[in-house]
Amino acid sequence: MKKQDFWNGTVGIFYIGCFAALLIFIAYLLYGPGITITVPDFFGANGTTTESATLQAPLSGRSGRLFECEGGRALKAEFFEGTVNLALSDGRQIILPQTVAASGEVRYANPDGSFAFKNIENAILVEENGSVTYANCTAAM
Repeated sequence: MKKQDFWNGTVGIFYIGCFAALLIFIAYLLYGPGITITVPDFFGANGTTTESATLQAPLSGRSGRLFECEGGRALKAEFFEGTVNLALSDGRQIILPQTVAASGEVRYANPDGSFAFKNIENAILVEENGSVTYANCTAAM
């Protein structure tokens, strides 16, 4: 092997290593931690090729009777024989069995009683861990 071939091979390997290191460095800059890249909006109005997504209310598309509560909260209740299927405005869905209740009260609760749906003389409320989270709910017209 000639000295010339050895140095040509060494320089070639060095260039390949530099090229690989450059690619790795660029990938780190693009996808590394704490780096954000913003692309200027040349076409105005945040031009995009995708349609914008529309947000749906968490209760839309749910069956049942709509109840509006204090604090802008709402829930939908679908009653079956011995159970209620609740859809809450915070996105949760819960199925509760009917339980023994005081006179004049209809109560649905999970087995440990930490979540309860109550109807006391046409006033609907949801109680979680002893505190009322959905209060003074009335049927929406």
